[in-house]
Amino acid sequence: MFRKDAYSSVNQGLGRDCHGDFRRKFEKLQHHLFNDSAPFASKGDHKTYIPVNIAENDEFYQIQVFAAGRKKDQFQVNITEQVLTITCKEAEIEPGLKYVYQEQHVGAFKRAFRLQDDLLIENVHASYEEGILTIILKKDPDKMPEGQEVLVS
Repeated sequence: MFRKDAYSSVNQGLGRDCHGDFRRKFEKLQHHLFNDSAPFASKGDHKTYIPVNIAENDEFYQIQVFAAGRKKDQFQVNITEQVLTITCKEAEIEPGLKYVYQEQHVGAFKRAFRLQDDLLIENVHASYEEGILTIILKKDPDKMPEGQEVLVS
């Protein structure tokens, strides 16, 4: 991809011309993106980016957590004080296996989402298939806002 030494001799005066330490910051970004083993993990607070999709239709919300390589017993889903919390234990690594390069996060993670009041939190369904944890939160038809007609003047 991008190699630091390929740009060093060509752009000797870049730091002078670009307001201070732009070059140093750009090279640090390059190193972070292309040389680190987990480029989107924040090393300071050990939070990890685990992708989530949230969709809805008239009857329910669907939350999909993309966590390949896990087992369903590693997940815990809780709802407390209108907050949905999804936690996952650290994935097990095959004994004797040493990664040369690894982008997939195998550590523990936690995601939390504030829920709206129009949900039936007593009837939540969760399943884990093909690396995707799917959570279904049904809407409460009694709490759903009614449609309102707005007059155009």
